[in-house]
Amino acid sequence: MVQASQETAFEVFTKKMDLWWPRTHHIGSAEMTEMVVEPYVNGRWYTKHTDGTEANIGYVLTYQPYDLFVLAWQINGDFKCDPDLITEVVAEFIPEGPKTTRVKFEHKDLHKLGNGKAVESMNEGWGTILELYRKQVEQ
Repeated sequence: MVQASQETAFEVFTKKMDLWWPRTHHIGSAEMTEMVVEPYVNGRWYTKHTDGTEANIGYVLTYQPYDLFVLAWQINGDFKCDPDLITEVVAEFIPEGPKTTRVKFEHKDLHKLGNGKAVESMNEGWGTILELYRKQVEQ
């Protein structure tokens, strides 16, 4: 639950991810400078880094303001981009009142990642990330 309208909750999640995504959570070879999501179907999801490189995470599968946002996660169990892999990061935005929104979040198909480090740390990682999102959206 976040204390924000459905529209605000959706906009902060989809268009302002750079404000709340932790700089420590990336697969790039250098320090992360920006998290980018192009907010439209097939838009890229990637990070920019201090050495000028970009690291692909995936792309937008579904963009339905202000209800549903689905991303293709293409990071494998070894924290490498794999363009042949797709697991889905699904965020639904359900209004519970004019300034309260339930954000239903699910990372689907984790079995495709195997049993490596990525899966072991997934709950903790997403928990940290979503708490940062909640703090940003409620500002």
